[in-house]
Amino acid sequence: MSEWTDDFRQADVPVGGVRLYWLGQAGFAFRTPAGRRIFLDPYLSDACERLHGFKRLSLPALRPEEVEADWVVLTHEHTDHLDPDAIPVIARNNPACRFAAPAGCLAGLAAAGVPAARRVLLESNRRHDLGDLVVHTVPADHGDLAPSAVALVLDFGGVRVMATGDTSWRPVLFKPLYDLNPDVVLPAINGVFGNMNHVDAARLVSEAKPRIAIPCHFWTLAEQGGGDPAGFIHACATMCPDVKAMLVRPGEGLTVESFPKPPSSVLQTQYSEASIQYSE
Repeated sequence: MSEWTDDFRQADVPVGGVRLYWLGQAGFAFRTPAGRRIFLDPYLSDACERLHGFKRLSLPALRPEEVEADWVVLTHEHTDHLDPDAIPVIARNNPACRFAAPAGCLAGLAAAGVPAARRVLLESNRRHDLGDLVVHTVPADHGDLAPSAVALVLDFGGVRVMATGDTSWRPVLFKPLYDLNPDVVLPAINGVFGNMNHVDAARLVSEAKPRIAIPCHFWTLAEQGGGDPAGFIHACATMCPDVKAMLVRPGEGLTVESFPKPPSSVLQTQYSEASIQYSE
């Protein structure tokens, strides 16, 4: 059992909190106080090199065989988000795991051996109730590269985490997620293929006003742009000094405790007739 797996299995998560881990690229893992395990966009293989010639420059935080998951949530279908080499292993080794993803991912999930009964469609501008996890979605702007891509908030009850996925800076699209008062924002910062650069990502953080901001989607694939994480930290210090902008290493864990926040009544009203409930 690796040090990462040890921590993921055994770390004490306070009631109302969540423990998060950066996996590299746009991938994150989360563990709840009840022991639920959620993975977001886990890119854990060398599939981008095999399929596109994009060599991986940084090692993944763990191997696909080490993943223990109850849910895998995907923002869109690109290889570094829907990993065609890792997803089959995760699905096979975790037979109770469900996969929640937008329409563009469904063919890739099917090809990876995930049956329809284990797939949940993430539609834009919806509140998706996955049991003890609620996923709020809005459209991301990844252009024609992934027209069904979503940005989202993972609501763990006491802590809300906003992940942009691959997108340009679109304040109007993202406002419903801002209105949820996210505690943590995870923006992509690589600045090519239609994605935000570090300055745009800092602008998004200044609008969302989280407690914590952690940049991602940088330094994994040279062809996808380098990204400037230090520039992101500096830009946040200028634009939103009250936000704790920070860097984490792949595999490093961070516990986020709950914090009182005002109710998001505007968003709840907007979603009142567009809520999707998932039952086991």
